[in-house]
Amino acid sequence: MWITLASDHAGGRRSKSRGEITLRPFAVLVVPILVSVASCEERPAEVPSPPFEEVFELAEVIVLGEGPSDSVAEVGEFFERRDGGFIIADRLLPRVRTYREDGSLEAGFGRFGDGPWEFRTIRGVAEVADGRIAVTGAQNGAVTYLDPDLTPHSMLLIEDFTSSMLLPFGRDLVFTGRARDVNLVAEMDGIFHRLVDSAVTWSRWNTPAASKPYWNALGGLHGAVGGDSVYVMAGLLYPATILSAAGDSVGSIGTPSPDFRRVPELEPGALAFAGGAGAAAQAGTGLKTLIESFDLVTGMDIVDDYLVFTVGRHDPAKPWFPFKQLDVFVEAYDRHTAEKLFENVPLPEGSKVLGGGRYLYVLVNPEFPPWRIARYKLRIP
Repeated sequence: MWITLASDHAGGRRSKSRGEITLRPFAVLVVPILVSVASCEERPAEVPSPPFEEVFELAEVIVLGEGPSDSVAEVGEFFERRDGGFIIADRLLPRVRTYREDGSLEAGFGRFGDGPWEFRTIRGVAEVADGRIAVTGAQNGAVTYLDPDLTPHSMLLIEDFTSSMLLPFGRDLVFTGRARDVNLVAEMDGIFHRLVDSAVTWSRWNTPAASKPYWNALGGLHGAVGGDSVYVMAGLLYPATILSAAGDSVGSIGTPSPDFRRVPELEPGALAFAGGAGAAAQAGTGLKTLIESFDLVTGMDIVDDYLVFTVGRHDPAKPWFPFKQLDVFVEAYDRHTAEKLFENVPLPEGSKVLGGGRYLYVLVNPEFPPWRIARYKLRIP
């Protein structure tokens, strides 16, 4: 798991990528939990858990428009645009599409491949300050820039790095990236990088060498921008880290509910099997038991200047990699005071949180079209 940073530019009320870093299963990576004055060791006496309808007001439900020969295979990365529209990347197809505020389709772009203007999987999407659309997912790790109508504009191949999650900071971008040369990974100054024009001006935050087998395959990253702070969380570890404009850690925010189940630490080889159908079945049973044993944060968003966590679990019906995450609850914090406003608020059954911004965007039916997205306003005074 990795962690992110902040910029000295105000990036609007919200800017983040919900997507998770593409990770090799069963790698050994871990994030330290940082504690500061912004996080509470002692929980408040009571944090309310009201029904969803008491804290979120339904503004409208929109239906995603589709082109006659450009259907959405599965809704993936989401980003709210400044004009009220949004960008959605297809989770299964190498396609990115833009939509108007009413959900009607504006444009689509992308094809499968390793050449210029081609993708394998879309990893990150964002609208940058001049209105262009930035996309990551090219096999060579380049950032692909598209004009607002999704016609190709330019490609930026960042020296030494492959790029993934995108976080706009004013006119800059912050991206997550690893060194292309595996021999340089240990020498990197950080995995999160600030991109000014076409140059990386600094890199921050390194994962310490620690042995946490399997964690890398069980959870991903979440980032959200509020003002000149960036809130980053490894899905398996609660709270979130707060990073400053210079990329320095300035504390943490978040107190998990008393019934939040931590991920267990396993010994190396705990889920390995030597071969044979019986051994494979036993390993599969062990993996199913593992993913049913813990909770994780499945998303983090700024919604109307509040920090909202989505808490969920792995789907026990799919006990193999890549795992399927289910959104179950939402929790919210005043990001200025770190006060927890509510916790364990059940989401509408079967729904999935897409992202934040002026609204909390919730995909009503994640499994099949027509794709319906509900916009919710936060009812906090």
